[in-house]
Amino acid sequence: MKKLIGTILALFVCLNLFAQNPSLTSKVQGQNMDFETIKTLIKAEKRGVLKENMNLSEAEADKFWPVYDKYEYEQSQLLNEQYALLKEYAESFETLDEKRTEELMNTSFKLNKKEIALNQKYFKAMKKVVSTQTAARFVQIMGQLNTVIDLSMTQELPLVNNL
Repeated sequence: MKKLIGTILALFVCLNLFAQNPSLTSKVQGQNMDFETIKTLIKAEKRGVLKENMNLSEAEADKFWPVYDKYEYEQSQLLNEQYALLKEYAESFETLDEKRTEELMNTSFKLNKKEIALNQKYFKAMKKVVSTQTAARFVQIMGQLNTVIDLSMTQELPLVNNL
């Protein structure tokens, strides 16, 4: 467990340093971050964290990684949607009216639901190829990693202005 926490903290520090220069928003920091580079970094780091912490036998790994690759593809698509929403917010937060604020919030809620549905889908898929405990461990680790990723993407976003 200490190993997992240390790895996640290292990922957070790495993402935090990368995300700070350049930043997410053009209005807040003056330039856009290279999202594709960050996605590539995140993908590699997540795979490394999983390899280190899933404790898979060779037989389990042969079954696990193809399912994970499908998960990663779908999760990457969701990350694209989340990034687009954050970017739109960051570029327009100073001028958001009531209607657009509500639309952005509703989109955010929908994306959160999609993320939960994705985790449920792949928990079921993982249980078909590894034990329920191993599938649960996967969901736990991914939840922790995704929390770190979400925090690194949103930590510099300004709060909605009261107009």
